[in-house]
Amino acid sequence: MQSPKCSSCKLRNAVYFRRESGEKLCLQCLEKSLIKQVKREISKWKMLNPKDKIGFLFFEEFPLISTASFKLLEKIEKNYPSKLYVLIPLTLKLKEELLEKVEGKLVFNYPRSNDFLKNFRVKREYALMEALRVGVEKIVLPITLDFEVAYFMYGFLKFNLEVMGETMPKLYVSKYNIYFIKPFRRIKTKELIIYGFYKGLFNNIYSLRNKVFFNKIFCAAMQYIEELYCGHFELVDSILKMSEILVEKLLKEYGFTGHCSFCGTPVKNDLCSVHKSCEC
Repeated sequence: MQSPKCSSCKLRNAVYFRRESGEKLCLQCLEKSLIKQVKREISKWKMLNPKDKIGFLFFEEFPLISTASFKLLEKIEKNYPSKLYVLIPLTLKLKEELLEKVEGKLVFNYPRSNDFLKNFRVKREYALMEALRVGVEKIVLPITLDFEVAYFMYGFLKFNLEVMGETMPKLYVSKYNIYFIKPFRRIKTKELIIYGFYKGLFNNIYSLRNKVFFNKIFCAAMQYIEELYCGHFELVDSILKMSEILVEKLLKEYGFTGHCSFCGTPVKNDLCSVHKSCEC
């Protein structure tokens, strides 16, 4: 059976059907669409400037998403005089050809635990410390739409303002004047995986040597979001838009006007609950 033609260029065969819009997209048009969405998010929240030193943080928990996100960012930044570095946890092994165009590769290790929330924040801390060595100003987090909405729902259900605050588009570490930014927060995970698969990017991942632990409530939220956007994608997008307004108001009302000095989490004082309770 012959594949349908791309509804955008009408020349190449489609590789992906975007259900919410009815579009049938070839690989090239899917890539253009993803880049357009990322650029829109960067522009909306003023995440990047043309001459920034940028660090891209790979998540060993999500190597496929990280790899596809990185290649999209690399395509965007090749048109600007910025410098792109990669921050890679020691447990994630990538082939050198994936990183041949970057300014530098920064490998770091950090103490892991069975607490996924703690890992998420401590990873940011250690990546930040590594990034400081080369003067990186912005650190990109490869966080997608479904992860961001599930993370917000997890914080909302537990009424944890720190967790809810972490879903803001930018997290600022004032102590070092560095931002963690999320330009992929409106991209569906499925679209990144399809893009990465057809681009042949996943052959560049050697191995992953660590076990990933996630909280049961967070896993349930992730599963719910995945099921929801299969039939009601507009609701998922609406939750993210609503969270941006709600979180900003709640943080101000409850006095969460500061940021953690190590991971950028919105806090009342200088440290988040994770960095208060342990020596990382």
